[in-house]
Amino acid sequence: MFAAIPYFQLGVYNLAIPGLGTLPLDAWAALVCVGFVVGLEVARYRGIRLGLDTRDVVDGAVFIVLMGFFVAHIVTVIFYFPHRMFVDADGAVAPKDLNLDMAALMSEYSFSISEAFMAIARVWQGFSSTGGFIGAIIGAVLFYKFIRPRGALRHADVICFGFPFGWFFGRVGCGVVHDHIGALTTFPLAMEFPASHRAAGIRHELGLYEAALMIPVMLLFYWLGREDRVPGFFLSLFMLLYAPIRFGLDFLRNADLGAQDARYLALTPAQWGMIVLFAVALYTFMRLDRDGFRPRALDGSGKLVDGGAT
Repeated sequence: MFAAIPYFQLGVYNLAIPGLGTLPLDAWAALVCVGFVVGLEVARYRGIRLGLDTRDVVDGAVFIVLMGFFVAHIVTVIFYFPHRMFVDADGAVAPKDLNLDMAALMSEYSFSISEAFMAIARVWQGFSSTGGFIGAIIGAVLFYKFIRPRGALRHADVICFGFPFGWFFGRVGCGVVHDHIGALTTFPLAMEFPASHRAAGIRHELGLYEAALMIPVMLLFYWLGREDRVPGFFLSLFMLLYAPIRFGLDFLRNADLGAQDARYLALTPAQWGMIVLFAVALYTFMRLDRDGFRPRALDGSGKLVDGGAT
């Protein structure tokens, strides 16, 4: 057994375009885009099988993803890196290490509305997956309840069916650029960062861990998706499966590399979010069972044979 996975990293590739110069291709952004397309196509395929209008599925998915990214950034600024919103008497932004000492941050620095606005406006500087889930829920409600009224739970469930397939590529993107470097370890599936790297040593690579854990989730969804399910089934199932995964992985985060995420009663914002997410998912799953949780057969056109809820 290898002592650790050898270090590798995908950087920015400058694609030469004759007559136009170069086009920078970022590995993380490219894989996130691949993930979006794959997840969308899986959801679109399932929507077709269920007899849904593909425009409702595709348009809703795009709106939900955009809302997810927006809220993900806001949550990152407010809960993960609150130092960006605080300044000293000279107007200098608070140092990153105060994210781990909220009492010192709030007592020694002052909250700045202008800095908070600018931190949120810099939408490219960090995204919280927990915030993304919150944004996705908000986006689904807004789109399917107000913008284009449809069966909200049915459509959200179809979109969520494709989510783990897309999330896999997104987390691979995090792993190949090392967005989530964990603590030092002797775990054989960790990664050995070179001595010249700021994270020198054998450490958990949390992005790759999460991508690997999405593989059995994808296989389970594929197997269960051979039949129709009561609306909300895959939505609640994903939350039930993902919440424990993320809650556990966050204990493997590093605490020695600087620019740490804030902690609240020793837990990360994601861990608190996962507690709430799991409770909501469990409640939803129990309600689905009382509402007639069972597989339903499809006819050749993609319609439910028994005329179940849509």
